[in-house]
Amino acid sequence: MQQVAFLTQHGKVPLLTEALAALGWQIQAVSGFDTDLLGSFAGERPRFMTAAECALRKATLAAELSGSAIGIGSEGSFNAGPYGLGTLNQELLCCVNIDEGWAVTAVAQQLCSARSWQLTEAAMLQTILPTIPDGQLLLVKQGARLEKALTPAQALLCCEQWLAEGAVTLEYDLRAHCSPERQQVIRLAADNLRQRLQQLCPRCHKPGFWPELPLAGLPCADCGLPTSQPRGLRACCRYCDYQQDFLHSSGFADPANCPQCNP
Repeated sequence: MQQVAFLTQHGKVPLLTEALAALGWQIQAVSGFDTDLLGSFAGERPRFMTAAECALRKATLAAELSGSAIGIGSEGSFNAGPYGLGTLNQELLCCVNIDEGWAVTAVAQQLCSARSWQLTEAAMLQTILPTIPDGQLLLVKQGARLEKALTPAQALLCCEQWLAEGAVTLEYDLRAHCSPERQQVIRLAADNLRQRLQQLCPRCHKPGFWPELPLAGLPCADCGLPTSQPRGLRACCRYCDYQQDFLHSSGFADPANCPQCNP
């Protein structure tokens, strides 16, 4: 088995094990670096890199700290969902091979139920706490005070005590080991990473040759003019610049999406 180092302090190793075992990889957690120094979900430390930069940095640190040729780093983010509806959880997994000089970044995302409440009285908890999904832990904030990884029962006691001194904020704890929904998305990202690692560039044979650049211009089924609908995806090798287009099997766009037929 190929030993692969994963820099994490929030129990993510089991989330990658099954998907990457298909590559003959054994994932080992790496310690010795506080990943919260690169930014934390609870906001104690602000983030100063993009999610992709942070995942790459963690992957490089994993390889360096472990002495392994291959390192993996992860980074999650939460943003407004499509059309501003809901919350979108995106998870990145970056894998670097120091000896061979390549890096591959996988992505998965889905809507999640990250929630936050401003509480002024304990009675509000009677309607909030029964809605918390099984396994989801909570955090409580009040000014500079912060308690994390609380069960609903623990959050209830904490809020009741702190409310005597003013309003508190109750939120989902979004660290991976505290959020079952996020764990699911990380598993999807691990599967995407496996697929990308198996997709080799036809020219230089490095991994990560993945079709993800949309190609606009799918012709209208009625008038034949190009539309904004994608006609396929393009894979671009970041090492030798080889490109290949993967066109959709559906050759025409619905006229409803045509600026000529449906202006």
